[in-house]
Amino acid sequence: MKLIMSTVSRTVGRRRGAPRIEPLNPPGWRRGYRQMRSMRWLRIGMGVKRYVVGIMAGTVLVGLAIAMVLATVYRTVDFPESTSAAVGAVTLQWIAHPGREIIVGTIGFCIMAGSVFLLFRSVISVVIAPGEDVAEMVYRGRLLRRGPQVVSIGGGTGQGVLLRGLKERTANITAVVTVADDGGSSGRLRKEFQLMPPGDLRNCLASLADSEALMTKLLDYRFRRGDGLQGHSLGNLLIAAMRDIAGGVERGVEGLSEVLRIHGSVTPSTASDVHLAAEMVDGTTVIGESRIGSSRRRIHRVYLHPSRVVVNDDAVSAILAADLIVIGPGSVYTSILPNLLVPEIAAAVRQSPAMKLFVVNVTTEPGETESFDLLDHVQAIEDHVGPNLFDFILVNSDTAPQLPAAARNRSFVLASASHQAQLVARGYETFTDSVISHELPVHHDSELLASTIFQIYFAAEGQTRSPVIELHGNLEGSTRSARTR
Repeated sequence: MKLIMSTVSRTVGRRRGAPRIEPLNPPGWRRGYRQMRSMRWLRIGMGVKRYVVGIMAGTVLVGLAIAMVLATVYRTVDFPESTSAAVGAVTLQWIAHPGREIIVGTIGFCIMAGSVFLLFRSVISVVIAPGEDVAEMVYRGRLLRRGPQVVSIGGGTGQGVLLRGLKERTANITAVVTVADDGGSSGRLRKEFQLMPPGDLRNCLASLADSEALMTKLLDYRFRRGDGLQGHSLGNLLIAAMRDIAGGVERGVEGLSEVLRIHGSVTPSTASDVHLAAEMVDGTTVIGESRIGSSRRRIHRVYLHPSRVVVNDDAVSAILAADLIVIGPGSVYTSILPNLLVPEIAAAVRQSPAMKLFVVNVTTEPGETESFDLLDHVQAIEDHVGPNLFDFILVNSDTAPQLPAAARNRSFVLASASHQAQLVARGYETFTDSVISHELPVHHDSELLASTIFQIYFAAEGQTRSPVIELHGNLEGSTRSARTR
């Protein structure tokens, strides 16, 4: 339950001379709110109570030791008459037992608690921005660090949407990103600086950042004028600069991740300079990711050029250590497959004991998957990397939002009963849920998507709910009571 802090008045505006309208909040609501915030430090999993108790126990033991010494001195030392009155006053002998002990203990506890609070506030004020809820940050941070190890394989807008939802449920995220882009700012930097295309890396960094909305605006900002700058995005230039500073794209992305305080890590699938090529159904060949989608020819297969590439070991390590691997959402041919066409990446996915889930796009994509149904999406991946790379398939079930006029060439990808039966026969388990964005109906809703994915994951693990964060959604489909690793 959220407590609304803003004061709501009975009138929208107040004219000059009009009587003052009292707020609807009851008297003392601020004090009650502060008390509620203070109580959040006592929640399970904060990792604070144990240290407070330790400080108190240590203080009590030190006080007990001092009391023992004073008791020994008091019993063994004969004080002169001139000091007896002073000693009696200091030790509160004029107050009966146990009153004197209660008074001294209360004063000591207040001093100790106040000192701990002021020390904590002094330290926190240096590292936390003003106005941030420290208790909530500590609580979320500790719980998120306990979340499952999740690897996202993809690229483009779809991967960014997924990451925005995942970071609210776990801090252990690795985004494995394609680096075959050759258009726009990425293509220019690739040609002029021999730089690994930074576009998808930039999108993932922005999606995983703390201030995601502001960071996205900043990193996606494109210069509208300037010799050599026009058309470039600021994020791409930052990655190019960090590449030179750190001595490599991977290290540069790691450095930029620390600056942006992102939740998780972003890593390319390969360190090689690769291009994506497509062989069309009509026999023609198109080279370049940006040209494939705009060719308007039906794709037969895609492949990497050159075919032999060097895999990024960090990506392989993350996949092998994952608890959950999410493939997609994203363009099947130009975002997902460029990662899986690196042989070591596909092999690592198969070898990994993680649960593997394929998230199908909400709609078809002109130039790539026009007229594709659910089976066609799965078949496209099987044709390139073989069957049963993943265990589960998630498909949107909500067609209520109306597609915008600009998306008139798209159609919803749905899971019919016939499709689900055929996929079950091929070894897949299909789930349907409302995961569409009502604001942008061609994309997923990041919150709904992440929530449903985690429901599937914890159900497959035999857990009724996530220990990290409570999930919601009306999930339809079958689940295994336990997963065999």
